[in-house]
Amino acid sequence: MVTRPWPFTAGRTPPGATPADSAELAPLIDFPGCDPVSMTWDEIVAYDGRIEYWSAMAGTAWILRDGGRVHESPVGILSEIVVRLSLERGSRIRLYQSVYLLERDEDGRPRQMMEADQTLYLHPGVRLPRGEAVVKGEDPLPEVILEVDHTTDVRRNKLSLYEAWGFPEVWVETPDEPSRSRPRRLHPGLTLYLLDEGRYRIADESRAFPGWRATSIHASLNETTLSPRTLTELTRVGRRLGRREGTRPEDDPQLAGHRRQAHDTGLREGRADGLASQRALLGRLASRKFDAATAERIVEALASLEDPDRLTAAGDRIIDSADGRDLLAHPL
Repeated sequence: MVTRPWPFTAGRTPPGATPADSAELAPLIDFPGCDPVSMTWDEIVAYDGRIEYWSAMAGTAWILRDGGRVHESPVGILSEIVVRLSLERGSRIRLYQSVYLLERDEDGRPRQMMEADQTLYLHPGVRLPRGEAVVKGEDPLPEVILEVDHTTDVRRNKLSLYEAWGFPEVWVETPDEPSRSRPRRLHPGLTLYLLDEGRYRIADESRAFPGWRATSIHASLNETTLSPRTLTELTRVGRRLGRREGTRPEDDPQLAGHRRQAHDTGLREGRADGLASQRALLGRLASRKFDAATAERIVEALASLEDPDRLTAAGDRIIDSADGRDLLAHPL
């Protein structure tokens, strides 16, 4: 059974832990928006809820108290955004939801674990984790991590762990829609953290997605439907990524197929418009040269001609014929 953990009191050492261990755990007392619950690693693997952090030393997981639609909305929208960026770049961007970020001890046993809202790999051909968890020191780290602070505050404890583990870019999104249980110091917006020389700095623009500003990312994550402005932004950012990678939208099989289909349709429609114009011109020529009844019959005959060469030959016969009855005696 899952039970409450040992009480987190400053200066108190949990059973079986040393004072040094207690000092290491002291900063982890406060995970806003989460409840500490006693859990083993086997229970973590079987658990189906949202976990912010787990410590083997404490035997404790900090479980998200309030999730719901508002917390999940930016996560779902980012999935749609990444698909559009991938199409414009011409190569896939991998996005994983609720992936364990795991650190093992010297004996290979799980030591501590975090769970990000989403992780993005921009180079899936060469940079993918090998198992269900991204293991520190063994697997390549994602280029971007998204954390949604709807009722939580990752700046308290979790962000420092991301920094210590060396994650290159973290997006912390606070949705526009408010929450009663949101920490008071949080305000709507997206804060973008870039790792430089082992420390995070706040930046206005993404490094993984050059030219994409934090304000624009936040706006796109809070739209119920992607706006024309956001779609234009995604096209620009995606194609800039493509220029960096040497790829184009045409390199995506689906988009390339759509473009070929549109091209073929345009050719067919253009050909049809050209034939219609040619028929109309010949019909006016017949009405000028012959009586109304003969001209009408000529227009009916022209309507069945789909070959431009046959229409040209019909035009020559209209010009050369002095008598409409002789002209209609033979098929155009």
